[in-house]
Amino acid sequence: MAPSRIEVSEAATVSPNKVDARTTYGDFRDEFYANGYAVIKGVLSKERAKEYQSKALDWLESFPLGFDRNDKSTWKKENVPQSFKGGMYLHFRAAHEKYVWDIRTEPSVIEPFAKLWGTDELVVSFDTVNITLPAKIVGGYDSKPWPHCDQAPERSGMVCVQGIVNLSESGPNDGGLVVMKRSAPLFDKFFEENPVTGPTPWRTAKHKDFHPFAEKDLDWYREHGCELVKVCAEPGDLIIWDS
Repeated sequence: MAPSRIEVSEAATVSPNKVDARTTYGDFRDEFYANGYAVIKGVLSKERAKEYQSKALDWLESFPLGFDRNDKSTWKKENVPQSFKGGMYLHFRAAHEKYVWDIRTEPSVIEPFAKLWGTDELVVSFDTVNITLPAKIVGGYDSKPWPHCDQAPERSGMVCVQGIVNLSESGPNDGGLVVMKRSAPLFDKFFEENPVTGPTPWRTAKHKDFHPFAEKDLDWYREHGCELVKVCAEPGDLIIWDS
C-alpha cells in the first residue's frame, strides 16, 4: 500500500510485537494491548458507512440470481451467491471490488494500523466481505462458532492485526465477531503449556496462520481470566484485534 502520509510520531519506539505492558498511550492502544481487541468509534461517518453499505448491496444485486434489497421475498439462499457461514464472501473477487478498496484506503481506517505498527508503509490483505441477511427471513444457516486464531502457534507476539470496518448496527443479539477478551497477551503461554501434537490436517503450510481451539482450550483461557465477548459496534466503527 502506498504511504498515506499519516503522522505516526506517537507510535511505540519498541518493536510492535514486543510491547511493554507498562507503556500507556492514552488512546485505543491501551485497550487493544490489554484485551487483544478494541472498537474505535466513528472512523467513518454514519453517512459514509451507509454509502458503502449501499455499494455492498449493489454488488450482491449484480448477480443475476433474483436478490432485491427492497423486496424481502427475494431474501433467499438461492437468490444470492455462495458464501461461508451465511454471508461471508470469499470468492467472486469480492475483496477487490472498488468500494472495498475505497474503504481500506480511507485515511481514518489506515491511521490506527499505522499507529500500531509505527509506520504507514503497510501490507494489507483481505479475507471476506460480510453481507449476512437475517436468518429469520432467509432461513437457518451454519452459525456455529469456530473458535480459532489466524496466527501459527510458533509465531511469537503481535504478527498480524485484523480489522472490520462496520457498516451496520451490530448489537449483542446480532451476528458478528466474538473474541476471547484478554487472550492475546497469553498467546505464547498457552502454546508453551499446550504444545500442538497429533494430526493437524489444517496445517497445509509450514507456518499456517490458522489454529482451531477445542472447548478444553477455551476453558484454559477462562481459567486464566479471559471471557468470550460479542463485540458490539455501530456503523462507521472500526473493530481491530490481534490475530
